[in-house]
Amino acid sequence: MKYPRLFSEGSIGNVKIRNRIVMCALAMGVSDDRQCIGEDFLAYLMERARGGVGLIVLENTRVDDEHGVAAPWQASVARDEQIAPMAAAVKALHEEGVKVFAQLHHPGRETFSNLNGNVPVWSSSNRPCGVCQQETHEMTTKEAESVIQKFVAGAVRAKKSGVDGIELHGAHGYLISQFLSPYTNQRTDRFGGSFENRLQFVKEIIEGIRRECGADFTLGIRLTVDELLAPNGVQEYLTLEKGVKVCRELEKMGLDFINVSNGIYESFNSLSEPTTYPQGCRTQRILAVKKAVSIPVIAVNMVKEPWFAEKMLEEEMVDFVGLGRAVVADPEWPLKAVQEREDEINRCISCTFCFETLVSDTIAGKGPVKCAVNPRAGRECKYPAHEKDGAGRTVVVVGAGVGGLEAARVLGERGFHVVVLEKEGRAGGQINIADRPPHKEKMDWIVEYELSQLKKYDVQILINTEADAGRIASYAPYAIVLATGGTPIKPSSIPGSDLENAVTFKEVLCDEKVLEGRKVTVIGSGATGLETAEFLCARGNEVTIVEMLDSIGQGVYVQHYLDAMDKLSKYDITYKPKTRLAEIKKDAAVLEHLEDGTFEEYPSDYVVLAMGIRSVNPLEQACKEICDKVIVAGDAKQVGRIEGAVRSGFEAAYTLQ
Repeated sequence: MKYPRLFSEGSIGNVKIRNRIVMCALAMGVSDDRQCIGEDFLAYLMERARGGVGLIVLENTRVDDEHGVAAPWQASVARDEQIAPMAAAVKALHEEGVKVFAQLHHPGRETFSNLNGNVPVWSSSNRPCGVCQQETHEMTTKEAESVIQKFVAGAVRAKKSGVDGIELHGAHGYLISQFLSPYTNQRTDRFGGSFENRLQFVKEIIEGIRRECGADFTLGIRLTVDELLAPNGVQEYLTLEKGVKVCRELEKMGLDFINVSNGIYESFNSLSEPTTYPQGCRTQRILAVKKAVSIPVIAVNMVKEPWFAEKMLEEEMVDFVGLGRAVVADPEWPLKAVQEREDEINRCISCTFCFETLVSDTIAGKGPVKCAVNPRAGRECKYPAHEKDGAGRTVVVVGAGVGGLEAARVLGERGFHVVVLEKEGRAGGQINIADRPPHKEKMDWIVEYELSQLKKYDVQILINTEADAGRIASYAPYAIVLATGGTPIKPSSIPGSDLENAVTFKEVLCDEKVLEGRKVTVIGSGATGLETAEFLCARGNEVTIVEMLDSIGQGVYVQHYLDAMDKLSKYDITYKPKTRLAEIKKDAAVLEHLEDGTFEEYPSDYVVLAMGIRSVNPLEQACKEICDKVIVAGDAKQVGRIEGAVRSGFEAAYTLQ
């Protein structure tokens, strides 16, 4: 076996687990409207159980319906009616050979008042969360005791459902974490003050669960061991040294395992790392805990590939490897690893779109989390396994960006004969630009996965092949998918945009125009503009970013913004918000300052236009004369991000009749 440690049996408490792979809890927003595990949630879980994980930790499960709501469709054990649906799910998962833990959760201050009776959110103290920014209520001693009882009651319900164990959510700045941290706990009763008193809240939860569920019932905790708040200027917080001390005390309290994590909402990129972070970025903190305790240690560590999971076990960093986003992206990750089909794993690219939609969609009550590379995640009932109904009929896909590749993959899986026409010399489309800024290599993974699947399904890809109506018609296609992508915007309305020193971000990132040691003005501070600026800075250019809006990066998802600005802070960059590019000259950018209407000629060797892309779709009308099934997908249909292109290509192929 290629990964002997990863696929060896292990134990946590008295629970035997078939391998060392733990599917860690991730909020997906797929419970039903009673916060029960219904059809959608169970389908999501079953795919991952059949995919080979050893242990599933159910998503952050609510214990308090009044003050502990994190999302409308969050699973719950706050009411007896939720026992039976959970029991049915646990029984089905057990039949697949998987063990199941329930994770008990209370968000504390890291939630929103409108989800919790429109009253101030509860916490250990009245310090509001810097991200959620809600009015915060310091729980009275009696209120804290009532929540302890809700954790205990939730554990009892979970045990009645047949789960194999309980994981307390003491990580990421949620309520238990708030009591443990000197940053969020300034109480003066028995739950605050000294280090020992800050442990009292979780200690009483543990004692209550042990009393009601028995000493042999497996019980552990997911724990933030370092809040990583120093960059935010916080002086007193839960440092790694204090976090390790907490772990030792929790072991003395009789816990059976510790699931190591780090960060809180105010250090969000440390708990949900963006694509620029490498596998193993949490290693130092995990090792510190492993050396300090003798009970089993579980940890996520940005693990995306089986070799790295095996390495963590080989180096005795952990006893069990936690996978989160990795099995959202590919529920068959373990199965493919044990069968040595690693090239078929749809690796998570850490784009954080799942967390972005957790906020924009799930918490807002608009639907489940979305995965950029797996459109079926959380929607397994909406998109059951593909029908093998292609019957060898020919479909021509024009364009081998991710939208076209995903369409070709699904069509190939359905049994169509698929031909992909790509005018460039390689597949990938916009990914071949997106992967160029520093530390963006993971972006290539989605293309590598798609190409491995197209090879599996004998899909023919013709590169350096310009598609026209005649060539497409020569295949006598049953259907045509137009995924012709987009092109960078270069407005002819801007005087000087045709000059040699006026270039697009694509020309720069793809080295069509190599810029080194120049004065460069980048127009636009969206994600592309910020990444292009970093690329230019790394090559020794003097960079200025110009933005018409009131602030730099406005509209960029917060995680990407923080990551980009952190990297750009290492360089001496000039930022010019509230400024419009009026004209390009051979040695300057003419800028209009929107606040006062004044103009300046800003010295610039080159002006790089990072103003977005526009759709390219020149073949639709001609193709409609070839056959009656013409579908436009990807950026050709609507300019967007990877998730939109992949989902568009998927749906085009999935719904083809």
